[in-house]
Amino acid sequence: MTPIQNPKSKIQNPPTSFWTAVRAIVWKDLTVERHTGQTISVMLFFSIAAVVTFNLAIVGKLDAGRNVSAGLLWVIILLAGTLGLNRSFAAERENQSMDALLMAPIERSAIYVGKVISITLFTLLLELVLVVLFAVFFNRPFLQWPVLGLLVLGTLGYTAVGVLITAMTLHTRSREVLLPILLLPLTLPAVLSVASATAAYVFDPTTPWSAVSFQVSLVILYDVLMLAAGYFTFGYVVEG
Repeated sequence: MTPIQNPKSKIQNPPTSFWTAVRAIVWKDLTVERHTGQTISVMLFFSIAAVVTFNLAIVGKLDAGRNVSAGLLWVIILLAGTLGLNRSFAAERENQSMDALLMAPIERSAIYVGKVISITLFTLLLELVLVVLFAVFFNRPFLQWPVLGLLVLGTLGYTAVGVLITAMTLHTRSREVLLPILLLPLTLPAVLSVASATAAYVFDPTTPWSAVSFQVSLVILYDVLMLAAGYFTFGYVVEG
């Protein structure tokens, strides 16, 4: 005899596993960006304009430009990354995608990890273009593995903080102003360290590991701390 089911009972979907949710969020961001190009295009146009403008401004003083090229690279990455964070989360707000993600049966930390991965990928793609431009315009050895590794480490820490701060300011009126005010001071310790290590390899590709080990260790520690902070607090930030 078939048991009578309670008509008031609801069938609840089981929660999606953490990494399945992360992959879905990353795939969604990559697919949207492939069709619209709204995040990478903003970052790329700004970066190219900044590099060309600076190069034209130092005509006849190329040596001076070479001396600050590593610092300039990171300044452009920071500013372009801020534009990318703003544009990416603005699209989430306009399309109400973030609200849909918050209603989905997934962990809030999976949203954070997915956004960190996707925005890091966008920024790294931009940095590949920037490295080529800097190598051409300033005639410095930016295209080397230590520099590329430092770009990955610095970008990961910057994005880890950036996603958390952008989510925090998502529904505020002055979010475009608040984001750089909050983000840039928080990322300053890592940026100073990674820019110093980058400059060491740009000026001398044979720089030994011992010369930059402290800076690199500081950046790695910063990345771990910021990723952990974002992982454990993102749920409170987006629901607060």
